[in-house]
Amino acid sequence: MARPHCAVVVLLLLAVVSGLEEGASNPGFVARITRKGLEYARQYGVAILKKELSTIELPDFSGSIKVSWIKIMSYEFYRLKIHDFELRNSDLRLCPRQGVRASLSNNYVSVSGNWKIKKAFISFDGTFDMKVDDICISAFLNLGKDQSGRLTASMAHCNNSIGHISIDISGKLSWILNLFHERIENKFKNILEQKICEMVGKATTSRLEPYLQTLPVISMIDQVASIDYSLIGAPQVTSQVLDTPFKGEFFGQNGHSRAPFDAPPIRLPEKHDYMVYFAISEYVFNTASWVYHQAGYMNFTIQNQHMQNLTRLASKPSAEKWRERYLGSTCLTSNSALLTTSCISSSLLLLLQISPDSPIHLHTSSFPVLVPQLARMYPNMELELEMSPESAPLLMFTPGNVTLMPVIDVQAFALKPNSSDRKPLFQLRVTTSISATINVSSDRIVGSVTPGSKLKLELKHSNINFIDVELMEVILNYYALHTIYPSLNAKLEEGFPLPLPVDTYLNSSELQVHENFLLLVANLDY
Repeated sequence: MARPHCAVVVLLLLAVVSGLEEGASNPGFVARITRKGLEYARQYGVAILKKELSTIELPDFSGSIKVSWIKIMSYEFYRLKIHDFELRNSDLRLCPRQGVRASLSNNYVSVSGNWKIKKAFISFDGTFDMKVDDICISAFLNLGKDQSGRLTASMAHCNNSIGHISIDISGKLSWILNLFHERIENKFKNILEQKICEMVGKATTSRLEPYLQTLPVISMIDQVASIDYSLIGAPQVTSQVLDTPFKGEFFGQNGHSRAPFDAPPIRLPEKHDYMVYFAISEYVFNTASWVYHQAGYMNFTIQNQHMQNLTRLASKPSAEKWRERYLGSTCLTSNSALLTTSCISSSLLLLLQISPDSPIHLHTSSFPVLVPQLARMYPNMELELEMSPESAPLLMFTPGNVTLMPVIDVQAFALKPNSSDRKPLFQLRVTTSISATINVSSDRIVGSVTPGSKLKLELKHSNINFIDVELMEVILNYYALHTIYPSLNAKLEEGFPLPLPVDTYLNSSELQVHENFLLLVANLDY
């Protein structure tokens, strides 16, 4: 269950942000609060304010009164205590170009305490009860940022009024004080009016601002990357919604260099069925791709031991499923279902090699069909394949789909025994399409990828004569399916956090893929 003070996560986005630099670039992340979210804030905000106002410590006060036959007597009211504070009518209203106005009206408070009157060495005391009706409070909140980019909160304006006060004084000589009840009631009124706005301001700085400090500005993802959630401009307020723009940009731990592309514009739908809407631009994901590519974390090296371990771990059913999926499609000609001669020989070899009992060996003597002259040119040598994207693969968001089409360079080497020397053999260009699935797990965005098409190879350069590119496709597709994709998915399962303050929870969440951005719609826990 959400903590009651979690309402300030809504108030965070409902207030005017002042002193923020206006950014010219599009945001990578936009948070929207709707009128339904405003209602959530109102309910919890009232609960918080009621609790705060009920703890007001009213000061003792004293004075003097002049009674004709007794002359001047001093009085004192002390041990003042609030018994009940009813917030009857409350409202939070979006004010375009101004922010949000919080107002409470027709409220009620009851106070009790002790009184004492004194004349020379004679004193009398008693108790009193007071009822205060039609208390009205109106306040605007201001949010800004400090030098570190964190949010600050202050009360921009507050006023209140009290409609009626009635006091019931009991005890000996209470009739004397009752003669001056209007003066006493006005003094109570002035004290309450001062204390109410003082308490609203205190609650803003002592509770709201520290909570806002838990909103992440920089979130570390791992040893490679962090994400920047600093605000890039003031929220845009309309009569229906409030949109707050965040940078939403990954950057490397060794420096905050700018990605070589800009965030596309985000056009949020006009539906307002949920409390909060989070628009996550494809820019966020693509800056992550760019950072990890720059750091070399998208490079793969396939060595002999990798292939042996891989095929030993493969189960027979999965190997059969893979052979049916990739070998079958590879061996079909474009015009008929007949198998080509070269593909038959290649497939027979691979059907033997790719099994739990016969692991693939990346060795010059293991692929007479793939490269016939390898064993003669480089006898008794292991092979090594280096795979690296030509550039950072960029995700493309279209309605209902998330895809990417990486282009990968594959360089093959022959390793000399007992030496670090490597002989370059050939270079391939690999293209494919990948489908991505994105989900929300708790307060994190997570994902997974699946092949949209098999790897397609093209020979770029060769230092040897003949290479069976089709057979190399089979090998690389097998490795990608069983090693590269699982490795990527393990990383994508870690995800990255949403910019939420501590103890804030989402429910009824739903993800939608739109043009250029992912839309997360959700409610907040009651």
